[in-house]
Amino acid sequence: MDLPTPSEINSLRIGNSRGFWKWVLLFTGVLLAFIAWEGIESSQSSQSFRERKKSVDSKVRILREIGHSFSATDLKKDLQKIENYSVELHSASKVGSIQEKTDALLVLEKTLPESLKRWSEFAEGSSDRLLQHVAKESRFLKMESEDRHPLTAKEEERANDYFRMAREEWLAGSKFRRDGNHLYALVLYKRSLKYSLSSLKVSKLPYPEEYSQAASRLLGK
Repeated sequence: MDLPTPSEINSLRIGNSRGFWKWVLLFTGVLLAFIAWEGIESSQSSQSFRERKKSVDSKVRILREIGHSFSATDLKKDLQKIENYSVELHSASKVGSIQEKTDALLVLEKTLPESLKRWSEFAEGSSDRLLQHVAKESRFLKMESEDRHPLTAKEEERANDYFRMAREEWLAGSKFRRDGNHLYALVLYKRSLKYSLSSLKVSKLPYPEEYSQAASRLLGK
């Protein structure tokens, strides 16, 4: 049996060395690809969290504005619960772990739909009562003499325009509420409330006590 020559032994060593480095390069490539993928996944997860947080923050802000506009003792407690969850989410998003952030976000996402539904049901009735009040007061106003309650033609036209817009916003809000879009329904009920109050203001009529807080916030007085 012939033994391998020194040149053949050297050739085998070089071949084995090349094979080893091929495996090293392959493993390194796979490892780098995995790290890059993990980075992409983490970035997407972070982006998803930011987008979801932005969405719930917007809903909480609308609920807060509605809560300051409407008087509802029972619903104030509901709003306070939402505010507490919002504070917890804000805190977790700054110093919490990924799991703590996710958990805090999920609590708000699960709680908000029912709160929005309850508030939209209340806002529908409250804004409707104000609409009925404005309609009744407007009829009485037309029956009074100009000396008792002077109102120019321009003021009367503006008051009527505000009432019309208030009614249109209320009808649109009720449609959205029936369709299950309680968030936008709340936005429209708030507009209806503001237009009804504006109609009373232009008509130089007092605001009902129930809506004095809303008038102060929405109209500045």
